[in-house]
This record gives sequence, structure tokens and C-alpha cells, in this order.
Amino acid sequence: MSVAPDRTRRGLIQAAALAAVSTTWSARAFAQQGPLKIGMIAPLTGVAAAFGTEYAEGAKAYVKAWNQRGGFKGRPVGFELIDDESTSVGSLSAFKRLASAPDTSLIWLASASSAILAVKAVTDEYKVPVICGGIVDQIGVPPAPYLFKVAPGTADFQKALIVWMAKKNFKRIGVMYPNDGYGQAEILTIKKLAADNGAEIVAAETFQNQDTNFATQLTKLRASRPDVVYIAAAAAPAILIYKQYRQLRLPFPLAMTQATISRTFFESIGGAANAKGLYMATNIGSLGAGVPGPSGKLYAEMEKALEKKGTLFTTFGWDHGILTEWATAAAGPDRKALRDKIEQAKDVPAINGPFTYTPENHIGQDYRGLTVAEHDGERFVIAQ
Repeated sequence: MSVAPDRTRRGLIQAAALAAVSTTWSARAFAQQGPLKIGMIAPLTGVAAAFGTEYAEGAKAYVKAWNQRGGFKGRPVGFELIDDESTSVGSLSAFKRLASAPDTSLIWLASASSAILAVKAVTDEYKVPVICGGIVDQIGVPPAPYLFKVAPGTADFQKALIVWMAKKNFKRIGVMYPNDGYGQAEILTIKKLAADNGAEIVAAETFQNQDTNFATQLTKLRASRPDVVYIAAAAAPAILIYKQYRQLRLPFPLAMTQATISRTFFESIGGAANAKGLYMATNIGSLGAGVPGPSGKLYAEMEKALEKKGTLFTTFGWDHGILTEWATAAAGPDRKALRDKIEQAKDVPAINGPFTYTPENHIGQDYRGLTVAEHDGERFVIAQ
């Protein structure tokens, strides 16, 4: 009896097995050669779009420049951007979508502080590193293991501003702030710092972020006769408050948060000349390429990649890229390894001051990169 059919059958089975192994190996090899994928969430529409679009511009420019340099160890860096529509619900939904994709190594989160806090609550469940912006200290302290804040916290900015006010002998401070978690944290910090520096809060007016008319609050501020006014607002409310402040011709020096300052802000108030005399506590790197040291050099690199003038928010997006490239160079695309490496960052140079994290503090930048700036009608310069 012939055994050729059995041998043939065995040969076919062996060939199929080899083909399966080869296919599996090829799939794994392809996956290893695939892109390092970064997901990004930003408010591209809605009330926070004024800063979200610029934030995303800086991030996209960094990824483009990174790929032009060869990408991650010769592999392309993939990038997916999702609009959270300026809502916490949108931000949380986008985060879950990106974090659930196994090929997402890291997420950049450029949402408003309230949305970031909503995401913070679930980051440990998904265990994907998140590099985010935001202003409130609660984003980074106490830390969530997988979430890392880039910009200095509220206390750092307020300290820089209140100390400057004290040097200017501004003793009576009027404040306007939003009636939300960010605003409540802001006013508590300001009151303490003012008392510590021999000043007093003579008016503290609140508003809703959906408000469009602020005449009542501004009239009360005028009546309090402050030496200086501080407006803790961002995006659309900040633009409206600033315009109404000028329309009412309030004579007091005005300071606002750096979250106010965007290309949309200048366009909405009729140009840079109309911002003359405005003060803000800001990252020194946001003052442009003329700043000495690493900040100025990195700012110039960013503008070259953007192919246009940078803004404060494009620097934040660029700094996300700096920290990510630094971490992936040593840790690769593995989520846990990336998380561990970011937490080990110490004095990593960036536009807005060096990054340093510890297991107890996930606010990466601090007062070392801050100054108070004044707008001279063309640009912000270091205030005297």
C-alpha cells in the first residue's frame, strides 16, 4: 500500500504550520516597526477653543519636526487629535477611546482644568501615561500615578504676581474670578499670599463662564478703589471682561492670567496695541526667542517648525513634545516604562522652564521659569 498520500498530507500540514509561524512573526515584526502613537485631546471648538487650537498647533508642529529628524528610532511618530468641544464629558470620552486602543503609548491632554481633573480620576484604571496642561495644583498634587502636569501650579503663578505687586506697593487688590473649582482655588491662594505680603483683597467678584455682561462686577470693582485689579479668567470670558474693562475706562492697572493670552484674544480686542499696559505672571519662555538660555533657543526652534510666530499656547504643545521625546528615547513605547521614566525627569530643559517630577509631585515646572510681564503695545516684556 502506498504511503505517498500520508507523506503529502504531513508535508502540507508542516508547510501550513511554517506559514502560520511566518505570518505571526511577520505581523509581530510589522507591529514593532509601526508608529509610536500619541493621542491628543484639545478643545478645538467651544468656549476654550481660543487656547486649544494654538496648543494643538504647537503639538502638531513638534511631531512633524520629530518625524523630519527620523522619528522614534527610525520609526514614524503617529498622532491622533480629538476635539473635546470644551467639555469635561467630551474630554473624558476622548480619553477612554484613546486609552482603550492598545497601540496608544501616551496621551497629551490640552483641556481646561476641570476636564483634566475628570480625566485624572480614571487614569490609573487605564494605565496610560498622560501629559497635560491646566493651572490648578490639584492636577499634580496629590499625584495620580499616570498623569503629569507640565505648567507651574496656581500657587507659583500667584506668588510671582503678588510678590511683584508688593514691590510696586500695590496694597489694595480687586479680584474677579469664575465661580467654579478653578476660581475657588485661585481666590483662596490669592487671599493667603496677599496677607503674607501686607496686602488686602478689597473686592472679590465672581462670574459664570457662560456670562457675557460683566458691568455689575466691574462697577463694584471701581467702587472698591483698588490699587490693582486681577482677573482670573481664560478664553471667551477673559476677552469679554477685558473689552468691557476698557470700555468702562477703569483707571486701575490690570493683571490677567496667562491663559487669557492667545492669538484670538489679540484679534478680538482689535490688535496688540489695545493690550498696552496689561500685566500677567507668565513663563519666561513665552516672551519669545530673545530670552537668554535654553528657553530662547527652544522657542526659536518651535517658530521655525511652525513657520509663523509662536504664542504662549503653542509653547505648551511644544513642551509636551520635548518631554515625550526625552522619555521615549530611554523607555521606548511601553506605557509602564514611559510612566516610570517621566516621573524620574529632573531639570529637563523646555521652553517654559525645566521639567522635574517626583513620586510626591507631578507638577513638572515651577517658579524658576516665571516672571511678571507687561504688554508694551507690541509684545510682552519683563515688567519693571
